[in-house]
Amino acid sequence: MKRVLIITYYWPPAGGPGVQRWLHFVRYFKEFGIEPWVYIPENPTYPITDNDLLELVPEDLNMITHPIREPYGLARKLSSKKTARLSKGIISSDSPSAVEQMMLYIRGNLFVPDARVGWVKPSVARLKQEIPKAKIKAIVTTGPLIVCISLV
Repeated sequence: MKRVLIITYYWPPAGGPGVQRWLHFVRYFKEFGIEPWVYIPENPTYPITDNDLLELVPEDLNMITHPIREPYGLARKLSSKKTARLSKGIISSDSPSAVEQMMLYIRGNLFVPDARVGWVKPSVARLKQEIPKAKIKAIVTTGPLIVCISLV
């Protein structure tokens, strides 16, 4: 069976359509001779959760995790209610407070292309070790705007 690594930030218990896309793909890969491996962050901050999706994760699925630094953790300490709205992409129709303005400025100017950009370097280092050990033959990366497939 060929081994394929799916790299995705969003995985159950995260909710939303991006989670379900890869969750359902991995459930059926084995029928096509593909052994899926999934790489996710160990300590993510998800704006939307759906714990029911955890029941759909195959029990025999190979998972690779790695801790990451989450900018939303720091922002939550400043203002948890406003941070939850901002991480979901909701900007209040009221005049934003000074804290909201600061968080929007930081998110829009320091975290390019998005607030989870800090996940990239630690992930590359971790996966450089794991890919040869697991004998992975292809990689699929997915995010809010792109899907990229690479043969190893």
